[in-house]
Amino acid sequence: MTTHRAKMTMPRIEEIWSALRSHGVASQRRIDAEHPRDLYADFAPPDQIGLIAICSVRPSLPRPLRAISVELGHRDDGRWSLRIALHQPTLLPVFAALCDDIVGATTSGIDEAQLGTAVLARLQRWRSLLERDAAGLDEATLRGLIGELVVLRSHLIPLLGARAGIAAWRGPRGAPQDFLLPDGQRIEVKAVNWDAGDVQINGLQQLDPGPDELTLAVVRLQVTGSLAQSATNAPRLVGQVRELLVDEPDTLAEFNDSLALVGWHDHSSHDELVVRIMSIEVHPVVETFPRLTISDVPPGVTDVVYRIALPMRNIVTWPVIDD
Repeated sequence: MTTHRAKMTMPRIEEIWSALRSHGVASQRRIDAEHPRDLYADFAPPDQIGLIAICSVRPSLPRPLRAISVELGHRDDGRWSLRIALHQPTLLPVFAALCDDIVGATTSGIDEAQLGTAVLARLQRWRSLLERDAAGLDEATLRGLIGELVVLRSHLIPLLGARAGIAAWRGPRGAPQDFLLPDGQRIEVKAVNWDAGDVQINGLQQLDPGPDELTLAVVRLQVTGSLAQSATNAPRLVGQVRELLVDEPDTLAEFNDSLALVGWHDHSSHDELVVRIMSIEVHPVVETFPRLTISDVPPGVTDVVYRIALPMRNIVTWPVIDD
């Protein structure tokens, strides 16, 4: 998958590293001639890769990271060279995604004086991924992400537009429900097997919107083969959303931020969970809907995980967009 404008005009940084590596000597190459800022892919033998940003203002260096070094040099022309380099090869997929994210996030709205700070801000957003192993998402997390991306792609972006649709995705940022719409409506998404009769609710807040309207969107998935009709997976859904955002770099950066907070990065295991989207069921969470909230439990009970039976009659669905 690509990030930001990479699919349209820019090579992915891994391609540039590969070309530099083939020469076997320390070297750098500008990321792209059309990029407005001075960003270079960097290679140092025997196999260290990195990214260099040339900025006019000295940025403040972050606290050390386990897997990445951050070095600052003062150039003869008075500018500063900020270099980030990978020291843990197993994190290459995450590091490459970080660098592609930096490239995309600095295509507009960032001048030379702001570049160093902007690069380090992106690094900070990716810190949690870079400080753990590079394993892919577990199946439960991957299913949940697929469900949220389906609702985003099939319902919210067509309803609200790209910018407002992406802004509504609040679950990765710690909100109790997955989506918060501009009018206050909330949507909680559950991805379940195609024949599931119940869903798991995580906590007393998940089905408690306060005075706002809440909808439980149940995305029914059927595991299938990679060549089956209407088959999809998380990387394909991520790519579809990114394609919708290529002309809106700020919105695309926000989407990639949310993916990073979920723990997303390119990993071969993410291709393996292939599903068919059977339906998106819509259940209004009204007073009679089965649920627990903080007002329903005895004093001293601070949180619970429980399951509720799904209504089986008079079900409303949202259409599924699969291309």
